[in-house]
Amino acid sequence: MGRASNRKKARRRAEQSARQATLTTQLWRQEPMLQVAACLQTFSDEIAKRDEGLTAACRAWCGGREPGPAEVPKWPSGSLGDRLVSSSHIAKARNAPCLLTADLPSAAMITADPVQWSVASYALIRAVVFDGLTVDHPAVSTLLQTLGPIAEAELAYGEAMEDWLNLGGLESDEHEPDFPELDGPVFLLGACALVDAASAMIGDDALEGILDLLQPVLDGAVPGLLGRDIADAIIGAFATHYRCEQPGDLEVLERIRRPDSGDPLENLVAANAVSAQDVLPVGLRVLSVLAGLCRSGSVSLLQQVLPAAQSEDVAAAFHENESAAVVGDRRRGPTSIHAAYC
Repeated sequence: MGRASNRKKARRRAEQSARQATLTTQLWRQEPMLQVAACLQTFSDEIAKRDEGLTAACRAWCGGREPGPAEVPKWPSGSLGDRLVSSSHIAKARNAPCLLTADLPSAAMITADPVQWSVASYALIRAVVFDGLTVDHPAVSTLLQTLGPIAEAELAYGEAMEDWLNLGGLESDEHEPDFPELDGPVFLLGACALVDAASAMIGDDALEGILDLLQPVLDGAVPGLLGRDIADAIIGAFATHYRCEQPGDLEVLERIRRPDSGDPLENLVAANAVSAQDVLPVGLRVLSVLAGLCRSGSVSLLQQVLPAAQSEDVAAAFHENESAAVVGDRRRGPTSIHAAYC
C-alpha cells in the first residue's frame, strides 16, 4: 500500500509539474502578445485623452459651445463628394471651429499647447474645404503665421529623427528626438488631409489618367511651382498608404520622383520644391484644388471631366467653374459649401 500510495503521489506530483511547465511555456509564449496588447491599450488611452483635450479646446474656440458642423450637399453614396466628406480627417475638420465666427486664442496660447496646434490645423482645413476661404483671408493668414514656426520645427524634427535612426536608434548613445507628431500641422495637413483628398479624388481610377488631368489643374495653384511636381508628390504619398493595382499604375510609380514619405508636403520639401516656411500655405492651396475637384456626384473624376474636355482644357474649365461657384455662394450667403456657425 505504501509503495502504491507513493507511486500515486509521485504521479500526481509529475502531472502537477507538467501542468505548471505547460502553463509556464504558454505564459512565456503569450508574453510578447501581452506586451503588444499593453502597448496598444496605452496608445488607445493616449488617443482617447488627446481627443478629450481636442474637444475641450474646440469648445473654447466657440465660446464654450460645440462647433457647428459645416453644411454639405447630400452627395450620392460612393461619389467624389461623398468620399471626400466621409474621409477620416476631412470629416473631423468639418466639425472644427469655423474661422468666420471663432474666437481665436492668442498666438502665444496656440504656440504653447500642441492640442491647440491640432485645433488650428483642422480649422484651416475646414476653412479651405468647406468655408470657401482662401490663404489670403485675414483669419487664415493669422493662423498660418502662428503655425509657421511650428511647421519648421516639425520638419527639423523629421530630419533629426532620420539622423538618429541612421546612427542606430535606441542602440546609439544619442538621445531620441522628441516632438508631438500627432499634433504637427505638416502631418495633419499633408499626411492626413491631403492624402484623404487624394484618395477621394483617385477612387478606382488609374493613376496615369489622374496625373494627366491633375498636372494642368495644379499648374496655377502655387506660384512658381509646377503642377507636375505637386502631382508627383501627391501620388507618391498616396501610394505609400494605398495599394495601386490598376493597369499602368506600377509604371507611373516607377517614373515619378517618389521619396519614401507618405506626406506630400514632406515630399515637396525633400525635393527642394517648397521651403519649410511656405509649406503650410502651399498645402492649403493644393488642398483647395483637390477639394474643388471632388465637389461632384460622379463616381469617377475621369468619367466626369474627360468626355466634356480634353486634359489641356481642364485647368481653365476648373478654375472658371470654381470661381463662379464661390461668387455664387457668397451672393446667396451661407449655403451648402459654406459652414454653419459655431
